[in-house]
Amino acid sequence: MRTEAAEDVEHLVDGLIAWSDRLIPDPERARALAQDLRKFAAQAGKGTHLSPELLPAVEQVCHRTARHLTLEWQPDVAPPDQGEPPSWPPVADAEVAARAGFVRTVVRNAHYGLLRLDGLDEVSQCRRFLDAAFALLLGSDGLILDLRTTGGGATSALVAVTDVILGRDPELIMSVQQRSGEPRQWWTTGVPGDARWPANGPVAVLVGPGTYSNGEALAYVLQTRGRVRVFGERTPGAADHVIPVRVTPHVVALLPEGTAIDAVSGTNWEGVGVRPDVEVPASDALDRALEWLTTSANSVGVPIGPGTGWGRTV
Repeated sequence: MRTEAAEDVEHLVDGLIAWSDRLIPDPERARALAQDLRKFAAQAGKGTHLSPELLPAVEQVCHRTARHLTLEWQPDVAPPDQGEPPSWPPVADAEVAARAGFVRTVVRNAHYGLLRLDGLDEVSQCRRFLDAAFALLLGSDGLILDLRTTGGGATSALVAVTDVILGRDPELIMSVQQRSGEPRQWWTTGVPGDARWPANGPVAVLVGPGTYSNGEALAYVLQTRGRVRVFGERTPGAADHVIPVRVTPHVVALLPEGTAIDAVSGTNWEGVGVRPDVEVPASDALDRALEWLTTSANSVGVPIGPGTGWGRTV
């Protein structure tokens, strides 16, 4: 049995392989990850000291198989996790309130609205903020959903946003398969008519390198249903559901424990990312989306342009 003094690259690799073999739903992916990690450890050399500076190289190896697997160096030493897999620690209501449920920007002008989300909190904690945002935005002729800084979070909030934008009856959004048991299904609820986004209202989604995990999922499920037009750069491609596991006294890993499968495409965005319908630098995505909304508006006689309230700082 290894001790804290023996915390080297082999120590980290052994922990990652052991937990991945338990958690990753697809055994083939787990075996591919193990093979890559063993090769890395052999090249690094037996007894190579584990340090924060080495973790990015290990992550790069892991990302060949699992784009969401990340490693964090903890300065405080604690025993590695054993037994049952850990779970995400709860987030205090006060913390969610302080960041307004990750609702970062809400802009409404005479015709169009913009909603920027920096993440996705559990819907039981953030619904009041999402509801307030959509209460302001509903009635606009078009919507820009800015996910360029949406770094992931809770699937429940993803479904709540999807519910409003799709504006349809209840439907299966995605299933999440774990190593054992039946897949967990995520459904929209079918919001009342006056709380739905109009079926003919154009919706633009902005994405980029900062769109990650469930931020990618939100863009993906709206795109596969043909409901939105996506602008920006391809996203990183992190589709797994992950949990934090301390694999060495100093290292906590976000390890895949669920595979998300979109109900329409039958697959996901792992490793390939969300491909924008209009590929432009993420910094230009807002301008291009506004151009598209202008065209959409003019086709039905709705004005947009100077004096409508849009600024470069949105």
